[in-house]
Amino acid sequence: MIDATSPLQAIHQKELALRRQVEEAHCRAEAQIQAACQEAENVIAQANREGQAEAEAIFQQGLEEARQQAEAIVAAAYDEAATLRLKAAPRLDEVAERIVTLVLAGENTNVRF
Repeated sequence: MIDATSPLQAIHQKELALRRQVEEAHCRAEAQIQAACQEAENVIAQANREGQAEAEAIFQQGLEEARQQAEAIVAAAYDEAATLRLKAAPRLDEVAERIVTLVLAGENTNVRF
């Protein structure tokens, strides 16, 4: 017996084979899309982690610089206070004596320095 398929059956079989190939290609494409989406999410998450770490490092560096500047300002203020004390020290005895004299003499009104 000769296996003779009609042209319509051959066309139908070819259509079925092509549909299977299209479905397989579609499934592969969907899998590739899902994998690409997952990879993109991973890359974004990694970038966010790295960005947060870098931002934290920059923030900490800024805090350290501000702390150093504050310490420098305080040190300068202490230096200035010490300088002013040295300048005022020779006159303290004179000023104290004058205050005592004025208070004891009752001349605490119209005080002029």
